[in-house]
Amino acid sequence: MSKYFGINPQPATRQAVEKFEDEVMIRKDNRILTSTVYLDMLDGRWAVAVAYNPSRHPGLHGHDNLLEVRYTYSLKEKTNMTMMRSDPLEEIPIAAGPFGDPDNFVRYALDHERDVINHQA
Repeated sequence: MSKYFGINPQPATRQAVEKFEDEVMIRKDNRILTSTVYLDMLDGRWAVAVAYNPSRHPGLHGHDNLLEVRYTYSLKEKTNMTMMRSDPLEEIPIAAGPFGDPDNFVRYALDHERDVINHQA
């Protein structure tokens, strides 16, 4: 299954995604969760989603995402990015941008998520 939709990331962006997935793990409800990053670039908006799953092998029904985070950037507004977290379920506007291209947005969103995770620890 492809993790990149509507984008062929630059090598630096691919490296940032791989580094994030290799390095970022969180603890939630006494479970270690590993991260998987998905990129979805459409004509009107760009999105970076991070799914945090248990580190064990998936069961019969696949992974159960215990935490999902999505960063979206509207190409109309170009001044705000929105962060949605599934626990607690809330959307938070973040002053960011404008971004010149999707790759810059992806790297910024991953850096922001890393900062959020590091401050929760």
